[in-house]
Amino acid sequence: MDITNQPVVPLLRLYVAGATSRSTRAITTVRRLCERYMPGRYRLEVIDVYQQPDRAREDHIIATPTLLVVEPGPPTAFIGELRSSDWPRVAAALNILTDDD
Repeated sequence: MDITNQPVVPLLRLYVAGATSRSTRAITTVRRLCERYMPGRYRLEVIDVYQQPDRAREDHIIATPTLLVVEPGPPTAFIGELRSSDWPRVAAALNILTDDD
């Protein structure tokens, strides 16, 4: 909840490098996991570091793919390809429960 007692809609930024198969897999995986655990209750920004290098510098991104959990804070980064087995760590950063809990 935020100061107005409204639930905080998680904000995630996924940094990818171009339209590679690795980028496509990362986007698909993150969207699938978000829809499984937070259907319709998240904001996902996909940022191509080639198209928006300044955004990557602002968020101190050094590798792709990187998933940055911006809200709820504090910001938490997950570097590399996410697998389903990584989701409990992401869920903990988002303060959500999964059906694996």
